Amino acid sequence: MKHFALAALGLGLLGAQASGWVPSRPEVLAPIYGEAEKDIVQPEETLLDVAYRHRLGFDSLSRLNPKVKVWIPDPGTVLDLPTQFILPMAPRKGLVINVPEMRMYDFTRGGDPETYAIAIGDDMDPSLVGEFRVGAKRRNPAWTVPAAIRKEKPELPAVVPPGDDNPLGDHWMTIGNTSYGIHGTNNPWSIGRMATHGCIRLYDDQLAGLYERIPSGTPIRLLYQTVKLGARGDGIYVEAHPDLYNREPDRAQRALASLYEMGVGHLVDMRRLREAVEASRGVPVRVGTLPAPAPATFTTSRPAS
Repeated sequence: MKHFALAALGLGLLGAQASGWVPSRPEVLAPIYGEAEKDIVQPEETLLDVAYRHRLGFDSLSRLNPKVKVWIPDPGTVLDLPTQFILPMAPRKGLVINVPEMRMYDFTRGGDPETYAIAIGDDMDPSLVGEFRVGAKRRNPAWTVPAAIRKEKPELPAVVPPGDDNPLGDHWMTIGNTSYGIHGTNNPWSIGRMATHGCIRLYDDQLAGLYERIPSGTPIRLLYQTVKLGARGDGIYVEAHPDLYNREPDRAQRALASLYEMGVGHLVDMRRLREAVEASRGVPVRVGTLPAPAPATFTTSRPAS
């Protein structure tokens, strides 16, 4: 989790905290997008089927329902769906990808973003982090199999042509000038998992729609934010995801430090915060309450008699 310096933010929150005043909604607390939803397991469905039906990520659905059996859930079981998110702390333009969240936010249309579940690189081939732009785009891409992968799987050909056996799906958008891309898939069950060699993978039908309207040159920002901080109404919320690449130690303490920097740390229940981070269920959890704004006061002066 980044620590955002108050001086850089220009919000004067440190002085506000010292004076005992806090804003009713600090601008540095991100808004919450979407609403919590539920669904019912249908006969002969697995959690993979439910995730695909809603175009959600498998791991996020499984983590949110830890007591539900993945492969043989009881029909009629009510599932919580990961359909509510704190927006990442980043400029809201172009494509924003939060790698540990395994989710892409599309801000290219203005207003509320469209969101997409993604697959990311495994711990041996992690996905990129940084600022890029959409590079070259290709329809029906052939897959030139990297030498390292052919060494692991010598049965693979040097080039996999377009078609059902091609793991890149039907569309490819290059991440900057790198060899990595945002692409579709021939394996929808892989979405929401650490399943690639560093690329960003989407459901094929969703990537097809993005491909048509996202031009080359569109900004791409890849983040690594395992803990996001947000507000809705008078609530302070935390959304935590597993630290998949083991890059963020002491996450709960760092999140609390960030909240103190924002001037609201003293309004947070540390036990709830720590539990939310440890559970890393991937949905907003309320951990504190913002005070009601003080009523405005007015004074009038009378002319001296």
